[in-house]
Amino acid sequence: MQPVNYLLGHTKRNRSNMNRNTSEEDILVVFVEEMESRGENRKLVRLDIDESMMERINDRKGSKIDIEQLHNYADRCLANEWLENTVMGVGKYGHLSITTTGLGVVRSRQRKEEALANRTSFKKFSDYIEDHKGFFIVLGAAIAIAGLLIKLFGG
Repeated sequence: MQPVNYLLGHTKRNRSNMNRNTSEEDILVVFVEEMESRGENRKLVRLDIDESMMERINDRKGSKIDIEQLHNYADRCLANEWLENTVMGVGKYGHLSITTTGLGVVRSRQRKEEALANRTSFKKFSDYIEDHKGFFIVLGAAIAIAGLLIKLFGG
C-alpha cells in the first residue's frame, strides 16, 4: 500500500527502486535470469525454491532472507499464478516454472526501470517537482503571505 498524502489528496508514487526490499519479484527474476543464461524458453526452465535460490537472491540483493520468507514469497507467486507446479510428487516448492503472467511481471518492471533510467533532465526535474508538489505549495503560500504582510504592514 502506498502512503497517502492527505494534504493534496493523492497517493505519492515511489520512483526510486534502489531501496526496494526482497520480494516475490526477485524469485521471478531468478527464473528469467536462468532462462536467459540457458537460452531456453520458460517451459523448459524448472527451479526449486530452496537454499541455493535463497543464496542467489541474497547475493544479488545484498539482503538476508531465510528459507521461510522465500517460501512465503513463493506462495504469493503461486497464488497470483506467476509460478506453477510442473511435476507432481516433488513437493510444493520443487520443479516450479514461471508462467506467461509471471514473465510479463518481470518484463514490465524491466521496461519501467529502463524508461526511468532514460528520462531527459527536464523530465527528471518535472518528476521531482511532481513528487514534492506539497512542499512547493507550502513554499508558494508562505511567499504569498509574506508578500501580503509586507504590503499591509510594510507600507
